[in-house]
Amino acid sequence: MNIFSKNLFKLEFKRSFKSLMIWSFSLALSLLLVIVIYPMAKDMFEALEQMIEYFESINSGFVGMLEMFGGIPENGIEYFATEGAMFLQLLGGIFAAIVGFGIINKDEKEKTVEVIYTLPVSREKLLFTKMTVVAVNLFIFMLIQVLMVDLGFLLVAPGEDISAIWMFGLFDYFMFLMIAYLSMFLAIVLKPNQSNFIAIAIPFPLYIITTIAYATDNAFLKSLKYISPFTFAEPVGWLKDQLNFETINFFIFLSLTVVSIILSFVLFKKRQII
Repeated sequence: MNIFSKNLFKLEFKRSFKSLMIWSFSLALSLLLVIVIYPMAKDMFEALEQMIEYFESINSGFVGMLEMFGGIPENGIEYFATEGAMFLQLLGGIFAAIVGFGIINKDEKEKTVEVIYTLPVSREKLLFTKMTVVAVNLFIFMLIQVLMVDLGFLLVAPGEDISAIWMFGLFDYFMFLMIAYLSMFLAIVLKPNQSNFIAIAIPFPLYIITTIAYATDNAFLKSLKYISPFTFAEPVGWLKDQLNFETINFFIFLSLTVVSIILSFVLFKKRQII
């Protein structure tokens, strides 16, 4: 059974293209600026290392606190992990949530729902096509971010080995996709005409949870990392410390996303036209 509509895909993609470009290039140019100032930051980090040596000599707790947030970067990749990647994940997660929520909510807000829902297209095909648009939009978004980061390093640090950024970008894409599909499910569950910014309730608290989990020695708080998708793509662990991949966390959210997608099809088929 064909559950994809090429015409609907073109329509939905065209409707979302302007927002996609604004978000993509606004964030990408910000990341480029972060990379461009790397040479200046590198000089500052070298000066900070002398200060850290002093704090270590007096057993200051400041050193431990600094390590919790990635410590002093030793190369460009570690610099990006601590200064750019976290910024990318938070804003990228918010964008993914708004995209997922908005593509469901948009028809009600723009008063096109009666036309869209009465087309000779099944609800399953309509929802699957919307999910495909979300996947394509987020892929383009993530590709622009990675290319801009690569461009930045080519300009200011051409000798840096930045191959790890591509794998990091791939898992960020998976994470954003999970957040977007969870947001689509949220939009289907809630009453129509809700503000798209309600979707921020998904990524923002989860990002804070991951930050807290990695910044504490408390066993209970550390275990909270498993309820956040930001954990399996945590930038300091991925790019700086090269920690083992959080397989349990990844499959927890993969399973949750699959369940949400299934329930979305069930509920969307029963969704009332208003």
